[in-house]
Amino acid sequence: MSDKKNPEKGETETPKKSKAGLFAGVGLAVACALGATLATMAVPEPPAPEPVLQGPFVSKLSKKDITVNLAGEGSRRYLVMALNAEYFAYDQSYVDARLGGSGPEDPLYTAMLKDALLKLAATRTRDQVVDLALMDAFLEDVREAVDPILFPVCVGDSHSQSMADGSSGLKVGESIMRATLTGFLHQHKLVVDAEKKTLQLDKGPVVAFQGRERDLRVENEHQQTFYLDVTGLKPDYSGELPIGVPGQVRRIYREQFLVQ
Repeated sequence: MSDKKNPEKGETETPKKSKAGLFAGVGLAVACALGATLATMAVPEPPAPEPVLQGPFVSKLSKKDITVNLAGEGSRRYLVMALNAEYFAYDQSYVDARLGGSGPEDPLYTAMLKDALLKLAATRTRDQVVDLALMDAFLEDVREAVDPILFPVCVGDSHSQSMADGSSGLKVGESIMRATLTGFLHQHKLVVDAEKKTLQLDKGPVVAFQGRERDLRVENEHQQTFYLDVTGLKPDYSGELPIGVPGQVRRIYREQFLVQ
């Protein structure tokens, strides 16, 4: 008979329990490591809130008084005006930039403003602008005339029709005054793909371009039209740009209103 003794039952189970404990410990460590990794992963940021109009704000319409001729009396009567506008805008600094900030006014803005007020004044007599019963109606006509001048349809962050969007290099085209697109800046979007040389306004047809167009016509699904100058488009730009008016004039106030 062999002198070897069979191991006791308790002696054979001890190593198995040790291995089971080892596996359990490894599993727990892996789970902890995985949990730590998941905890340190970047949490997706919530979508940016939709921009909304701020205000009301008040600003001068021009840094200088505007003189216009009135109808009647051989057009010898004229009106000297200093006007303020109450307005809403996505950014209060927009109007300040439109007026040139601490520098001179945008010459295109100044020319368009004076032209609109000259046309309006030419349809009013002295009595129609000094009669208090008719004053509010005249100022409302002024508001309607200057609103699209102070807040023209813009592309991206441009502040005037002669200024390009900073991120893409696009600006409005030469026929912009014939455009029929309406709505505030963030109500429309322009999809731009510089590599493929295509543009799309809202859900309208995709328009191809060469890159030399100064007056490219695009339209949305409602046949609203817009004109773009693509000559300054940055070759690596692709993305979406807001397009529309960046604010609205609500009311016009008199600061100086002198008939001579």
